[in-house]
Amino acid sequence: MMNKSFYTLLLLLSFFTTKAVVYEVDFSMTGYATVEGEGHETTTGGAGGDTKTVTTLSELETFAKNREKNTTPEILFISGKIEANPSRVFTIKHGANLSVIGLGNDAELAGVGLKIWDYKNVIVRNLKIHEVFYPNDALSIEECQHVWIDHNELHSIIGPGIGVDTYDGLLDIKKGSRYITVSWNYLHDHMKCMLIGHTDNASQGEEDKAMRITIHHNIFENTNGRNPSLRWGAAHIYNNLYFNIDDYAIALRQGAHGLIENNVFFDVNIPVSTNKFDGDGFACMSGNVYSGTALESKNSITQTGCDFWETLPYEYSLDETALMEKLLRENCGIGIIDTTNTNSFKQVAALKFFDVYPNPAFGEFTVSFSADHNEKYSVAIYNLQGKKVYSKDISATNTGQNEVFISLQKYRQGIYLVSLLSAHCTETRKVILIE
Repeated sequence: MMNKSFYTLLLLLSFFTTKAVVYEVDFSMTGYATVEGEGHETTTGGAGGDTKTVTTLSELETFAKNREKNTTPEILFISGKIEANPSRVFTIKHGANLSVIGLGNDAELAGVGLKIWDYKNVIVRNLKIHEVFYPNDALSIEECQHVWIDHNELHSIIGPGIGVDTYDGLLDIKKGSRYITVSWNYLHDHMKCMLIGHTDNASQGEEDKAMRITIHHNIFENTNGRNPSLRWGAAHIYNNLYFNIDDYAIALRQGAHGLIENNVFFDVNIPVSTNKFDGDGFACMSGNVYSGTALESKNSITQTGCDFWETLPYEYSLDETALMEKLLRENCGIGIIDTTNTNSFKQVAALKFFDVYPNPAFGEFTVSFSADHNEKYSVAIYNLQGKKVYSKDISATNTGQNEVFISLQKYRQGIYLVSLLSAHCTETRKVILIE
């Protein structure tokens, strides 16, 4: 069912315990945002469209108005700090095919919230959004499908004079939004962090049961609760760090299903609950680690529902919990991904097909792929200890199938990871060598 080969953390482990651990991290999109459904093969945002850069409130307002009922692919770059006092929210609604990207390491919306409403195929990356006052959310996804929220920083402040309703949500996902991935974000210093499904009303529940969300490789720190609080739908929650949570980390309610794997809970009062609120949910748990004041015994699990997760529609790989805090501290939030090359955001969907055959292989196999434009690619092969054993540079053609013959007959039988890389994407497959 799980532990498939995509989104692999390659651990380059030394034979000597005194040497440091070195790793490569793949930030490619995975999870529900990659799943085909309702007219979309995957989430590509504004790939292939024109670009627009905004630096002021008025420019952002004009852009939001122009995107209403607009389905033309487009990439919005936010440059520098845009601030509002009192805080306000810009709504981008009734359209499709948009990327919102923060440029560099200082793209910031201070007191400026972003709401995506009734939109299909959206990417939001590399933005800091903070201190958006109640009743507005910092980032709100409502009636949307195929959304990737990646490498953002969302926060308010916590302290004297800050109440539960000073701010609303940091990241709320509502009204049947589905095919969504939330990855490599830093969410911190907030009371009500992430709400998925906004009401117990059974009529809304019928719509929200369609929600399918992947939450992986995020940091939730100094928050009170809702990390997330999930109603009705289903969320795959893996490889996240929960740090200093004074109420609860994850709550599953109103029949919601959670697959919760290889997360690290440190100083968390209640790590996971299925009965904290009315209407019990289901929690299928494995591989999670508890430290500090967080204890597995503080979980309150009334029902598991693991049969719900017998088949996932995407491949993924679980990272080791021993390295999670270092990995996430170094790679979550803004300023990590390269946004200086604007062309990279126009070619997210360049890779159309990737396979390795035969598999298992008797030392020799073929890497086959097709792409939608000319581009340089490289094939890299790693053993399970993270050592690169083979690499080759190649070029893709616009049409037809590209094939690369590879011979590893001198290597021992076992499992190897085959990665196809370009400037804009990385895909990984497992191949089994047999003698």
